[in-house]
Amino acid sequence: MKIDMKRYEDREKYDPFRFKEWPRNDEHWPRIQEKKKHLDPLTVDIIEGALEWAIDEGEAVVERMARGSIIREQHDYRASFNTVDCNSVTHVSWAATADPVRNYYDLEDIRPGDVFLYNDVYASLGTVGHLPDYCAVIPVFSDGRIIGFSQIFGHCTDVGGRVVGSWPLSSTSVFEDGTMCPPIKLYDQGKINEEAYRIILRNSRFPDELRGDIDAFIACARLIERQVLELCQRYDTDTVEAAFYEIMERCEKTVVEKALPQIPEGVYVGEDFIENDGVDRDKPVKIKLTIRKDSERMIVDFEGTDPQTKGPVNWPMDGRHFSKWLGAFIKGYAPGMVINDGLTKVFQCMLPPKTVLSARFPAPCSDRMASMLMMINAFTAAMAKATKGNVVAAMQNIQLYAIFGEDDNGKPFLYREIFGAGSGARPYEDGTDMVDLVPNSKNLPAEFIEQRYPVIVERVGAYIDSGGPGKYRGGLGYLKDVRALVDGYFSPVAYRTEFACFGVNGGKAGKPGVCWINPGTAEEKKIIHSHEAIPIKAGDIVRITTPGGGGWGDPLDRDPEKVRLDVQRRIVSIESAKDDYGVILHKVDNPRRAYEVDELATKQLREDIRKNREPLKLIDRGERVNQLIKEGKISVSDYDMPAYT
Repeated sequence: MKIDMKRYEDREKYDPFRFKEWPRNDEHWPRIQEKKKHLDPLTVDIIEGALEWAIDEGEAVVERMARGSIIREQHDYRASFNTVDCNSVTHVSWAATADPVRNYYDLEDIRPGDVFLYNDVYASLGTVGHLPDYCAVIPVFSDGRIIGFSQIFGHCTDVGGRVVGSWPLSSTSVFEDGTMCPPIKLYDQGKINEEAYRIILRNSRFPDELRGDIDAFIACARLIERQVLELCQRYDTDTVEAAFYEIMERCEKTVVEKALPQIPEGVYVGEDFIENDGVDRDKPVKIKLTIRKDSERMIVDFEGTDPQTKGPVNWPMDGRHFSKWLGAFIKGYAPGMVINDGLTKVFQCMLPPKTVLSARFPAPCSDRMASMLMMINAFTAAMAKATKGNVVAAMQNIQLYAIFGEDDNGKPFLYREIFGAGSGARPYEDGTDMVDLVPNSKNLPAEFIEQRYPVIVERVGAYIDSGGPGKYRGGLGYLKDVRALVDGYFSPVAYRTEFACFGVNGGKAGKPGVCWINPGTAEEKKIIHSHEAIPIKAGDIVRITTPGGGGWGDPLDRDPEKVRLDVQRRIVSIESAKDDYGVILHKVDNPRRAYEVDELATKQLREDIRKNREPLKLIDRGERVNQLIKEGKISVSDYDMPAYT
């Protein structure tokens, strides 16, 4: 097949792939292009490795300097290096670029010593998705000209807005989400703009943390700048710039020659759902995409995705940004490659206007994480069809919660954690337990939490039976109990409390993650969906559970010994072993081996289950989604699609 690219030129049906571009036509460009033709591969390798090392070193600076727990402890930040035409040379997942700086400032107005700062989603040209993400950008000059930009962005604790932590869950306008800072010069030729900084910090409930984080970002960007300049001194400026473009072209070639041939040509549809937008509580939001794949490129078309919402789950970006977001999964077909803007030449996401993924100002977007996560799983569903189920099952990999109020001294506090969950089972192995989507992230240590906030961490562990059953089990989510020591509020930011992570190729859906207040008591309260501020009292226990990943393959094909080990490790219950896996276990008097498999009873039970069960599905979305499909409230393209067994 051959993809008809003309359909994407219709501006009434599709947004431009990139909001704005700055193609090079400067006096240096012909010379750099000529230099690029004669670069030897070893030089390119060295420069590529040095740039990647510069990013790693810069991010290490942030970890040491930042003050906000989301930045310092949980690593929710990303650095990158961009060319002068605002293309990412270094590895990206969802790293921002310098596009808004070029959009607001002419090149002749950008000078050595300048530091730019912004968080304005709608002025960012698709580079940041919600207001807590501040971005610092530094122009890099060599031989009297700009050769690129070092930049970093990360999630700051509080940037103003209607609620503590700047993550409102029922806002209807971006003006409720927080303070918007368009691209400004925080430093002008090395001189700080104290007035601008005072305004930014005045609008945060935790200004010391915000300043510490922004200063850490600037230190990171300056370190990257120094490393790039060292490369220019070691080689020459033209050679380094030429290598930038060769590195991106190398990425493009690797995708075309190694990754895309592994994906069959054709058209494949995938869907997933956000449970609600925070305002219309009974209305799921659909993310739909269609993969179109030929021998030259891969297009991900989001026609059929629901319109922008009243509530804040909008993710107002462009197709270029989404391409780099999903590009991390393309890397799995060519391990070791550096995913940069070269990918976007041959792997492109195309969006109709005014969807939940292409919202218009002033749509709220504080909770855009919901769209980020469900986009991944819609892509997974489509790829399951393309590869006959040879994909990782659906996963959550992130959940958030916050406890906030005033401590005994009347000082405001915000204890927020980006918490991991179970990853999907793989076609060859179980999913990973309790991991975070954010690279290098980790849960907050109990000692850190109890030292800084008026709470006690009573319990942290695996959430039993949360991983989706399958030949390979889905990864487990967390279970965490936290006791409040003062009156305050609890705010769960939860994305899969009813709609489970789906299983693939006969695997079953994982267990959703919900929260409780005072579980197991007469005052027990179960909490589904996200909430901004649930009152809690001193002494209350808050229990957070996070979703398990989907399973892969027929659960009755799972090795009974693996089931026995899971039961002994207390991550699968003996009831689930019988009902989901068809494994009969008997308790034995052995401290090192608590259970034994009854092989004859297990064989008979598995035969009985196989005779009486419904056909296995390629995509098993779990009870709640299946119920809504049967009621006609939502629809999917794969409800009756059988597993490849």
